[in-house]
Amino acid sequence: MDDFALTPAERALFQALNRRSARFLVIGMGAAVLEGAPFATQDIDLWFERWDSEEVKQAAVEVGGFLISGFGMQPPAFGGLGLDRLDIVLTAHGLDAFDVEYARAVERDIEGITLRVLPLDRVIASKRATMRDKDRAQLAALEATRLARR
Repeated sequence: MDDFALTPAERALFQALNRRSARFLVIGMGAAVLEGAPFATQDIDLWFERWDSEEVKQAAVEVGGFLISGFGMQPPAFGGLGLDRLDIVLTAHGLDAFDVEYARAVERDIEGITLRVLPLDRVIASKRATMRDKDRAQLAALEATRLARR
């Protein structure tokens, strides 16, 4: 997708994660954009089967980054140059278990990298469940995108 540019570090991390068969999904507005929603997003939300697995840790180290375990209210994150847009999501509101959502996911080729992405219907379900002000503001456009795609 031309309007979803990755930093070189993000590209490298996704390639390293895929080589190690780390199971993760792009969710949230990043997924919505990849599914054709007319938005921009400042971060990419990643939901891992196990964020603290050796595969994830090794992938981060391979690309010159590291995994931050989080503390208190601070969730885990990737550290390192060019990885600051990647958010690790621990709780995916309104969604089923990771394995169920992983099976529903769609594959998208982004700059030659295959990413598993939460389908637009499931992004909408998650936004409805969360219902933060910013989620409510995005729902109409997400619904319109879904209708236009049918």
